[in-house]
Amino acid sequence: MPRAPATHVDGPKQLAIRLRLARENAGMTQRELSFPNCTAPYISRIEAGARVPSLQLIHELARRLGVSPEWLAAGVEQLGGENPAEILDAEVAARLGDLDEARQLFQARLRPSDPAYAAALAGLGQIAFREERVAEAIDYLEHALKVRERSFLIDPGAVETLGRAYATAGDRESAIALFSQALEAAKAASARLEELRFAVLLANALIDHGTLGDAEETLAGVIQLASELEDPLVEARLYWSQSRLHALRSEPQLAARYARRALDILERTENDAYVAMAYHLLAFSEIEAGNAEAALGLLQKGRELFGAEMSPRDEAKFALEEARALMLLRRRSQAAKAGAKALALIDWIDPGDRGRAYVTLGDLFAAVGDGKQAKSLYQRGIDLLKEYGKPYLLSASRRLADLLEADGDTSGALRVLKAATDIAE
Repeated sequence: MPRAPATHVDGPKQLAIRLRLARENAGMTQRELSFPNCTAPYISRIEAGARVPSLQLIHELARRLGVSPEWLAAGVEQLGGENPAEILDAEVAARLGDLDEARQLFQARLRPSDPAYAAALAGLGQIAFREERVAEAIDYLEHALKVRERSFLIDPGAVETLGRAYATAGDRESAIALFSQALEAAKAASARLEELRFAVLLANALIDHGTLGDAEETLAGVIQLASELEDPLVEARLYWSQSRLHALRSEPQLAARYARRALDILERTENDAYVAMAYHLLAFSEIEAGNAEAALGLLQKGRELFGAEMSPRDEAKFALEEARALMLLRRRSQAAKAGAKALALIDWIDPGDRGRAYVTLGDLFAAVGDGKQAKSLYQRGIDLLKEYGKPYLLSASRRLADLLEADGDTSGALRVLKAATDIAE
């Protein structure tokens, strides 16, 4: 028999967002928030929108989080401090996808004399980042961090978005510096959940930068902490990072193992966007392991989860992996079609990832015998990797040099290799 709809809350999804927001603001893990008759797994189900607690449990959760039960249940009243009711309503609206309403609410508190000024700046920065206005997002978020006197733990989500914005703009050094500082602040404050969060973010930034040894060391330092905290989403992010690390080290079996662990957790949290990208990550690992058919099935599942919400950036990433899988299956005409789709959307990808994407597409066109297009793509990839992906530069340059040598241009091949070697040294 289906459950009767709850009448003491405004909706499971809205309650889920407010509960997670209040818990994160309180600096508590799901385990720390739990109590008899309300376990950490049950709280995880509430935050996934899969359960609606009784009114009695809502009152106890609200008491432990320092919020009013009315706000937790239906979004009325306020959380206090820097976050009055309008700011919390704006954050809930943003998480539900109503960006126009959220923007209006944030802008209403955009006065330097307003106690909620920093929160409004951070909120507008988050919206700008979601709308692909990266430079504007950085301005808002940097200003918010300055107003908060670079206190990284007041709003960890804003710090995370600022780091992601830096990376999207190709400034991975700033992202690494920001996450390193935030991680040290979390350690100094014994904020274990934030320590794990920023460690995973730092590790991913280091992976993107090609500093795999430092990334492995960072992850090794928080693996035990992750098992103690029992926060499903954070644990999934840790496995995700380990999967990416092994994939870049050409260890596809280990990469797939960790990707599947992340996927198992994410499927239980019912977060479609995270699950969709976990399918993408697992597909990458399956391609590296030579399992092209399995990879195509995973990519299809990811597409179905995204549905109409798939962004151009995600479309480009999915098309790229589909092209790689189809080439592995020798379905070259379909691979070329998927590659063309990825190429048309490639400017949506972050600069460092775009450099490697150009090289992958170069491999595709080289395999179908279009050497001219392959050389052009390799060169475009190399130009980006010189600035944003030096650890991958030499491998890309060797590919271009091989094509030039095959065309009889030995001197050109040597010039390409020498330039890459000089930069690497």
